[in-house]
Amino acid sequence: MASFHDALFKSTFSQVEHAAGELRAVLPAAVSARIDWTTLTLTPGSFVDEALRERQTDLLFSANIGERAAMLYLLFEHQSTAPDLMAFRLLRYMVRIWEGYLRDHKDAKLLPVIVPVVLHHSVTGWTAATALEDLYDADPGFLEALGPHAARLRIVLDDISMESDDSLRARAMSALGRLSLWCLRHAREADELVGGIGPWLSLVREVRRDPGGAAALATLWRYIFSVQKTYDPEELVALLVSAAGEEDMAELLSAADKLHERGRKEGVKEGERQGQQRALLRQLSARFGALSETVTARIQASDVAELDRWTDRVLTAGSLDELFAASS
Repeated sequence: MASFHDALFKSTFSQVEHAAGELRAVLPAAVSARIDWTTLTLTPGSFVDEALRERQTDLLFSANIGERAAMLYLLFEHQSTAPDLMAFRLLRYMVRIWEGYLRDHKDAKLLPVIVPVVLHHSVTGWTAATALEDLYDADPGFLEALGPHAARLRIVLDDISMESDDSLRARAMSALGRLSLWCLRHAREADELVGGIGPWLSLVREVRRDPGGAAALATLWRYIFSVQKTYDPEELVALLVSAAGEEDMAELLSAADKLHERGRKEGVKEGERQGQQRALLRQLSARFGALSETVTARIQASDVAELDRWTDRVLTAGSLDELFAASS
């Protein structure tokens, strides 16, 4: 499901007009007032740990504050619970941003300010520390004595987990931005996504009137079809048409068809992968005899690229260790 969250987040908030609304809604007013929002620009790149990209997605923006440039780092965090060490992870991502800045500005003697913002939704809501100093294993008296000598960082947190629909709808953001947050907020609640869309129809109509609005709505409909597991596509189309009206039927049917086609293609690819696994297991058994559970499990967990490499080497490898070592 994570990839569906990521796709909606990036589709919406990689556009500066929607990102600006989200950032202005959560930043302290005194900070927001000093930013020249007309200069907000998306910066390419991702700084999230490779192993965490199923649970986190990020966008980096630059903007002017007076004569100086600053970075606004928006991290979307969509685990089922809040990660305990998020403040530390965020610091690590910020260091990567600075390292990239110094590679591009070799004569720089100063670093740009980075404002870290975390957009979060989960079942429990945010329960982890929002400040780096809260993670230190030290008594409060010692931290107070250290004062500015201890590294400090506090996250700007936008936890939409428990935020009401009325509150989201009232935000000073674009219609698409508010609709996207509502979808993310209720991603685990199929009945809310389907039955609760009525009060949002005015925003749906507003999005449709915007340039690129039809494509944006198609992304939203596909998201709803993808994350909910309660209804089959035909039933879901009927329910959404009943809630949203006949005007949206063509878009809904298109979203359902694309989801069905995607599922069909993924099913074909998965079937091909499993067939390749079975063939390789037969070849290995014929070449090396009975296979251990460990070897069988490794083959069954492999991707197509690994299967291709091992299949190419199965006739030349002198042992299973040699076969696997060649691809490590």
